[in-house]
Parts: sequence; structure tokens; C-alpha cells
Amino acid sequence: MQDDLTDAVKWAADSGLADAKRVCIVGGSYGGYAAFRGAQRDGAVYRCAVSFAGVSDMPAMLRYDGSFLNGGRNKDYLRDQAPDLKAVSPIYGAAQFSMPILIMHGKKDTVVPVKQSRDMAAKLKAAGKPYVYIEQPLGDHHFSR
Repeated sequence: MQDDLTDAVKWAADSGLADAKRVCIVGGSYGGYAAFRGAQRDGAVYRCAVSFAGVSDMPAMLRYDGSFLNGGRNKDYLRDQAPDLKAVSPIYGAAQFSMPILIMHGKKDTVVPVKQSRDMAAKLKAAGKPYVYIEQPLGDHHFSR
């Protein structure tokens, strides 16, 4: 799916709908994961990233909720898609981030634990990468408040 996002940016730039030098990847929940992943592996495509309630550590997320992304319907669905979940988890590649990222998460999120963003921010800080982390004290997964 990450390749599909990269292909869509190329298509939009080639067709004149987007300026390839000014593309930012933004997403929430799974889209927040995609933003983390884009910032980690696709530095030539994006100039910045925003992750809202994003997943940074797939193995930890599956320990928290085994049915995340329908993983519960087929016990090994995510592992079939990505046999090495650590390899596709941005938290294990903080040193590879090559653009600024804004990370936002609600403290009361029960879908994706706030720890996913807190830990990612800590890894980025340790790697000396540019980021801003904003935690909303009363925020849930959808920032309903």
C-alpha cells in the first residue's frame, strides 16, 4: 500500500495536479502509520509528514489489539502481508527519517495507544531527527473534543 501512495504522488505530479517539490504526507490511525512510514523510507517523495494517532510499532500494536486492521479475522493476516513486522515498523528505523514530522495523539485514545506516538517521538529525539510532538490531554482516537 505504501508503494501505491508513492505512485499516486508521482501520477499527481506528472499530471500537473501537484508540485512534486511541495508534497506532505498526512494521515490518521493507519494513515498515521503511512505518514510515519513515508517519512522513514520515502524522503525523495515527501517534504514533510504529519501523523495523527498513528501506529509506529506493528508488533506492539498487535499485542495490544490482535484484531487491528482485521488481523483477528485471519489469525496471520498481517504477518502474511509483511512477514517481518519489525521491518515495516517505523519505530525501528528512526535514524532513516529524512524530513520534519508533526506527531499528534490524544492521551485518551483507546484504539491506538498514545504510547505508539510517545515512543516514536523518543526514538526520533534520540536519533536527532526534526519532529514536533503534540499530545492532547482529552483527545480520543478521533479528537472528538
